[in-house]
Amino acid sequence: MRSFVKPVLVISACLDLQQVRYNGQVVKDELAIKLREYCQTIAVCPEVSIGLGVPRDRVIVYMDKEPRLFQPSTGRDITQEMLSFSESFLSSLPEVDGFLLKSKSPSCGISGTLVYKDPYAKEFYKRGKGLFALRVLEKFELLPVEDEGRLKNPEIRDHFLTRLFAIAHLRSALSRVDSVTQLMEFHRQYKYLLMAHSQVKLKEMGRLVANSKGNLRESVKMYSLLFMQALKRRPSRKQHANVLLHMFGHLSRHINQKEKSHFVSLMEKFKQGKRDLYTLTDIIKSFAYRFEESYLLEQAYLEPYPEELKDAIINN
Repeated sequence: MRSFVKPVLVISACLDLQQVRYNGQVVKDELAIKLREYCQTIAVCPEVSIGLGVPRDRVIVYMDKEPRLFQPSTGRDITQEMLSFSESFLSSLPEVDGFLLKSKSPSCGISGTLVYKDPYAKEFYKRGKGLFALRVLEKFELLPVEDEGRLKNPEIRDHFLTRLFAIAHLRSALSRVDSVTQLMEFHRQYKYLLMAHSQVKLKEMGRLVANSKGNLRESVKMYSLLFMQALKRRPSRKQHANVLLHMFGHLSRHINQKEKSHFVSLMEKFKQGKRDLYTLTDIIKSFAYRFEESYLLEQAYLEPYPEELKDAIINN
């Protein structure tokens, strides 16, 4: 079993069980509640932070060249207050690993926020993002930023959790690196996870590590950048299948023909969307335990985040 660094997660205060919603109600999201056990959380409610009360009249996003925030009942434009708070809050944060924000919110929504053509919400324009969320995405483009609505999708949720815990490990491990050997060891653990996300970046990082003796600090800085760039892209089933076959290759000399045929059959069903990824990774892990393949067992790909969170995905 891997041990995990606790990610530093910025979370909408309403998802942190605080009564800050416009209607004063508490939001109970299963994943958000569970993540509070595994993360160091920093809660924020931008609307309360700029002086709007609880409960409060609704605020809306409307387009006027740029998105603006408006409270129709009072005729109050609160765009500048929100932008000023966002800049102040985000600039004052410690080093963080990701954001989990409230869907559909005019401030925090990453998806589903109603955007209107006029400040009094008479004409619908599109579904978009909240003002605070837009600033988060601009300022932290390489971090996982999602809302609880999008995380109902298991593949999006798996990608979010993988990035969150990998970036937390990156932050912790590389802050203590004082030798090329330590950088190589970190890279070794993430070989297959990086392969799933970007073989191009994996090769670039491999070259960087191999040639990092001259200026270790600069190499670590560049490695961190490449690592986060690689993980930003969500892997396809084809990319996962490629990684699984590479890992299976380490085991094939131990396995009989019937076992090989069964695994290949499951792989085909996985590529067709008829089996989930965890079925395949659990089989690889079982073989690795059985044949004491320590190189595979140390791979972050087989356990990218705590098992309890994986169970929450499967059972959702």
